[in-house]
Amino acid sequence: MKRSWIFLAAIAVLALASWPLAQKKDVPSRVGFIDAETVIQAHPRYGEVAKLQEQADAELKPLIEKLRALEEKIAKGEATAKDREDYQVLTEAVKKVRDKWAPKIQEKLDPLIKEVDQVVAQVAQELGFAVIMNRRVAASSNLVVYADPNTDITQAVVEALKKLKK
Repeated sequence: MKRSWIFLAAIAVLALASWPLAQKKDVPSRVGFIDAETVIQAHPRYGEVAKLQEQADAELKPLIEKLRALEEKIAKGEATAKDREDYQVLTEAVKKVRDKWAPKIQEKLDPLIKEVDQVVAQVAQELGFAVIMNRRVAASSNLVVYADPNTDITQAVVEALKKLKK
């Protein structure tokens, strides 16, 4: 008789302990993908970033063209001491120009990335996704071998971004 009471008490304790587990709501487990570059470029204020990038590219282009010409001469073994010196000077100039523009571009890009991340999270939750991965990174790292095209939420995120203010 004592054993049956202990057995019933144990069942009652287990039933009460499992009650919170039964109340737990379903957690999404779907994995989705975005084309991060497309999504960032769809941000209404991405034009500001693109404008800075164009300015940086305009400043870099003539330096890089001269640098490539010197690289060809060096590769062919036709470079003079002056060419090698010019190559070093141009390499340093390219680095300085990139160092000048990179923080300016990043300063404009960081708030956009933060907003895009928020929109991605919102869209993912609305569509029942638990994880969103950058499609290009997943593919290039061989992290994902196959993904159903229906798991790509890029277009849904782009549409949501269109609703943001400039």
